[in-house]
Amino acid sequence: MRLKLVPIAIALGALAAGPALADCSTEVALAVNSQGKQKFIRKETNMITEAGPTKMLVEYQTPDRMRQVLTPLTEGKPVESIVVGDKAWTNNGDGWKESPTQEAEQLVQFMINSIAQVYQEVGKFECTGLETIEGRELRGYRGLNEPPPGIPGKKTTEGTTTQNEAVRMVYLDPKTGLPARSIFARAGHLDKPIFKEVYLYPDKIEIEPPKDVKK
Repeated sequence: MRLKLVPIAIALGALAAGPALADCSTEVALAVNSQGKQKFIRKETNMITEAGPTKMLVEYQTPDRMRQVLTPLTEGKPVESIVVGDKAWTNNGDGWKESPTQEAEQLVQFMINSIAQVYQEVGKFECTGLETIEGRELRGYRGLNEPPPGIPGKKTTEGTTTQNEAVRMVYLDPKTGLPARSIFARAGHLDKPIFKEVYLYPDKIEIEPPKDVKK
């Protein structure tokens, strides 16, 4: 079973709501770039894929190692992948196999894009202030990007694209300046996000090629 990710984190823009707040885009951009420079990163994601609601755990041992586990919440087996350098292996529930060249290249590119995000691609944000979320005091930022054409808006009779109703929120740890979480949610429903990603920075993550690879 293959799970294909819906590119919510890339495709969705965000709408501003309420009075205009200070432009804090630089703070978010610097935080995202600093995240990519961390030696060990763990991302815990809840999202929607073609197979339905899914959890994803991704661990990075930068600069060139990644372990990813996709777990569908409805049916199907977890799909685990490991990337080391330019090689990749996948376990769909029937044992580890070396990924074909094209699939390996896609996994490597996903790893590179996830770690080394470009400054200009972060987008614009306004500050929303300190919030306490699940016991942690975090600094909130609301995205101000225009939605990309056709995603997720739909074409009108004039051929234009309707505005995106999703709100993007990024939360930074005020002590470290690093991203702590990111969500997409309908306006007024931030407590029920359609996409949520939590970031952790462990002291150690070890990622090695699988030893029991099937030929």
